[in-house]
Formats: sequence, structure tokens, C-alpha cells
Amino acid sequence: MVPRFQSVAILAALALAAPSFAATAPLTAKQVLNQLNVVSLNTIDSTSHVDGRTWAGGSVSGGDYGQHLSQAPASSYAGLTAQGAASNLHVNGGGAVIGGSLANATINSGSSVVKGSASNTNFNGPAYVAGASGWNNFNGGRVTDLTSAMQSANAAAGSTNFKQVLTSLSTSLNSLSATGSTVAVNGNKAVFNAKANASGVAVFDLESIDENLFKLGEFEFNLHGASTVIFNTDVKTASIGANFLGGSAQAIGSKAIWNFYNATDLTIGSQFGGAVLATGATLTNWQNIEGGVYVKDLVQRGEIHLQAFTGNVPLMPVPEPTTVWLLLGGLAVLGARAKQRR
Repeated sequence: MVPRFQSVAILAALALAAPSFAATAPLTAKQVLNQLNVVSLNTIDSTSHVDGRTWAGGSVSGGDYGQHLSQAPASSYAGLTAQGAASNLHVNGGGAVIGGSLANATINSGSSVVKGSASNTNFNGPAYVAGASGWNNFNGGRVTDLTSAMQSANAAAGSTNFKQVLTSLSTSLNSLSATGSTVAVNGNKAVFNAKANASGVAVFDLESIDENLFKLGEFEFNLHGASTVIFNTDVKTASIGANFLGGSAQAIGSKAIWNFYNATDLTIGSQFGGAVLATGATLTNWQNIEGGVYVKDLVQRGEIHLQAFTGNVPLMPVPEPTTVWLLLGGLAVLGARAKQRR
């Protein structure tokens, strides 16, 4: 017979090993910025397209997704993941995982998992539909059990608490000390002069000027070798129409993070460069964004182009899953009781 204290030790070891056989590990903040082109914590209303992968915590209406997925970093996530219903859309690559119903859609390639009903949809790859099916074309075949590809995308869909990860990221970036980077305003133009620290990170503190800054008509950027650029701003609402001069929108797209940590409503009216991090805001973009979008709600009227984040900011990891800590806590109690009995 195995002594009681040894049994407790064995259980504790198994608990610690549990993450190794979990279906999909949650993403770190840096992995989110790298693997996902768009994360909307709630809804997406789109009349345009996203180059990379998209995840939405609620419903998705309209839009084209995974337009240039062959250029995106590897990921277990589908071209489109919607935790709610989805309708009137196309997925060009990577398939889809839909938590609710799907209607009036075309999934051009990749596997599809629909946990609700599906109607008026063309599935050009293998598809699993849990609910009712009406007026669909299963050109890639309808399956009754999830394939390995479906299992992978389905497991990834719910593996990361995006609100927690991205909000923690925003808080972490806001806590970074400014590195001496400055903004010079000359008439209607703002010139951003980056000064990087030893890690190549340039941090701009825009709090004292952002109310007027985002009303200007031209932005110019001098990175001076910075590999990562963080713009921290406490603006609550902004309508940004500045022209990014000299092709700078594309040039800084994979290096810059605009941390709108206090924003509730943002509108972008001209081509914009860099990741938009605004977990409490509704973002409406009327022109293209060269970089990722990580917001509360997205009203998409311009394209969102793939610019996977390449910066070297020491981003915060995802905390251990709550269930693991609860299990370890319970095992600690069992261990204490066993010790008392001995």
C-alpha cells in the first residue's frame, strides 16, 4: 500500500504536469500581437477585409477574413474565430470556428466548426455543423466528428482570456518610463523623434499633448534605430486624420504600439501605422490600418493589413489557469490533513 503522504505527493506532481497535456496553451501578449491581426473583445461590424487571423468574443457581421494568411505567422487559430453568431462574410483562408449560428457565408478554404446552425453557406473545406443545416453546400464534405485540424482550431478558440491578457499588456506598457523620446509640433505637423533604451525600445509619453496631437494633419517619424516604439496616451475620444508622411505607416506598422489605455471611442480617417491597443474602446476605421487591432468593438470600414509585431518589449505572460491553482490549493489542504493524521 502506498503511504498517504506519498499519494498526496503523486497527485501534486500530476497537477503540476497538467498543462503539458492541456489541449492548447493560452497565448502570451506578444504571441497575440504576432499571431492575430484583429482581436475584438465583443463584436465586429465589417464591410472590408483583414489580411491575417481574426478573433471576436461576440458576433461578427460582414467582412472578409484571412485574405493573405499564407504570409501570417504559424498559429493554431482559424482564419476567423467568432464566439457568437456570424453572417454575411467570407473567409479566404484558415477556416472558421463559430460559437453560434452561421448564415450567408463562404468559407473558401480550411476546416470549419459551427457549434450552432448553418444556412446559405458554402463550405469549400471540411465542415462540422452541430445544429440544423439548411441550404448549404458542403463542397469539402460534412463530417460528424471533429478532425484533428478542427480539434486544434476549436481548442485554440477558447484557450486565451484575451481581455485579461490585453488589458494587462496595456497596463504594463503604460507603466514603462519614457525614454526621452520627444514630439515637435510645427504648424499642422508633428515630428516624432524616438530615443531608444539599451533594449531598442523607445517610449513616448503623450499624455500632456494628446488632446491636440490627434487633431493635427501630418505625422513624421524619426525612429533613430529603435526596434520597438510605444506611444502611451490617456485620450478618451479621438478622431485621427493625420497623414503618415513618407510611407511611414507601413514602415512602423510591425514595430509600433499605440496604447490607448483610457480610450472609449476612436475613429481613424487616414492610413494609420502600428498596432492599435484600446481594450475599452469602439474603433471605427475609414481607411487602412497597417498593423494589428486589439479593441473592445470594431466597426471596420477600411482594410486591416498584416503587420505581425516584431518588437522586443518584455511583454507579460498569461497567468496560470485558475483551475490549476484551485487544484493545487486543494492538494495542499489534503497534504496538511495527512500530516495531522500522521
